[in-house]
Order: sequence, then C-alpha cells, then structure tokens
Amino acid sequence: MRLFRWIRTTVDGCLSNSKTLVAAVIITPHATKYGSVTLYNGESANDPQVILLQSGTTESKVINFDPPLYLDRGLYVDVGGDVDDVLVQYDVDIQ
Repeated sequence: MRLFRWIRTTVDGCLSNSKTLVAAVIITPHATKYGSVTLYNGESANDPQVILLQSGTTESKVINFDPPLYLDRGLYVDVGGDVDDVLVQYDVDIQ
C-alpha cells in the first residue's frame, strides 16, 4: 500500500525533482474569488504544463486523481492569485 504525503503551500515552488505521483489537490480560494493552481512536470514553470485547476467561488475544490497523476520529471506548483492555500497529496521516488 502506498502512503502519500500531504504538503500545504501558499507560494509557487518545486515539491519534487524526481518521479512523482499526485493523488489529490485541494484549493482554498480567497474570500469570494476563484482560485487557480497549475501543475508542471518538472522543477519550474518553464517545464511542461500538465494541468490547470480552478476552485469555485467561496468554496474549496477537491480534485482526486484515480489513478494518480504520473509526472516523470518532478512536480512544480504555481499558485495563482486569490488562493489562500493549496494542499497537495503526492509521493516521490516511485519505481
């Protein structure tokens, strides 16, 4: 059984620089705005964009990936404007 870790972030950043599985993302928007988060396959926003996720207004959005999203070059998260925080559930150093 795979044990995924959770990380909370409020800023852009590289969460992994190796093969990664992303199981879920939770976006909490600020006040009455929409929040957006972009995931990249790599270590920066210059790497290939995988997916753009968006919350609803005033409510968190839970996105589950089943099967988990496979990234072969790492995981970079770009937290868009109007986001209070993002929770990412992921695992690294996978075979």
